[in-house]
Amino acid sequence: MQQKKVSVVIPTLQKNKNILTGLINTLERDSCVDEIFLIDNSCQGFTYSGEKLKILIPKENLYVNPSWNLGVESAKNKIVALLNDDIIIPEDFCNKVISQMTPDMGIVGMNGMLIEPITDINKRPEGEDIFLEAASYMDYYYGIAMFFYKSSYSKIPDDIKIVYGDSWIFTSCKKQKKQNYRICGATIYHWGSLSSGIAEFNPIAKNDSKIYKKLTVKWYDRILSYEELWDYHKFRILGLTLRFKKDTKGRSYAKNSK
Repeated sequence: MQQKKVSVVIPTLQKNKNILTGLINTLERDSCVDEIFLIDNSCQGFTYSGEKLKILIPKENLYVNPSWNLGVESAKNKIVALLNDDIIIPEDFCNKVISQMTPDMGIVGMNGMLIEPITDINKRPEGEDIFLEAASYMDYYYGIAMFFYKSSYSKIPDDIKIVYGDSWIFTSCKKQKKQNYRICGATIYHWGSLSSGIAEFNPIAKNDSKIYKKLTVKWYDRILSYEELWDYHKFRILGLTLRFKKDTKGRSYAKNSK
């Protein structure tokens, strides 16, 4: 059987070149990866000698979600991976994930329970037995490594720049009745907020939230709707939002907001 191939897309501001270079090196060794699109939003250029790497330098910072759209549009393979630039993955990680994927699947993202902080950039997670588990909601940090068939990808609206891109494509698959999945059995090391934590991006992220809510929360959702999220259950009843926070003991705590 012919091995499946994947196109990898990595937006970056090059805030930690050592982690980024290590990630690209790992991907270069993965036999199922045959092209890596580095969207260089720093606009500085990136020096690297590798057969698979394709560097795209925009005229200005595209931010995360437009970069994802560009990478998916540029990818030649049917399967695409969107990866953060601040993660350390096990060897052969992409191959183990996509070997279990089928075209009818929605988005395949990370299990939040298996993400650990980076303490040593030279330490790599051990290869473990990866399996895919059906997901009805997005895990915390679900979007740091996502895989999908291009046919399952819904282009993110141009006005949503930094956040909610993963929510958009995850929810779009649910609306299409496609089952989303989480990656289990493998640890990923994650630095966290290298780019999204920059203070000057806060107003953009805040505006993203307003646009996303306007596009996805319909008038009838405000009357009565339910959504399960990583850390709480959310109910909307007659314009009132009720959040019941989850905890490890299975108990819930109510939090109200207008």
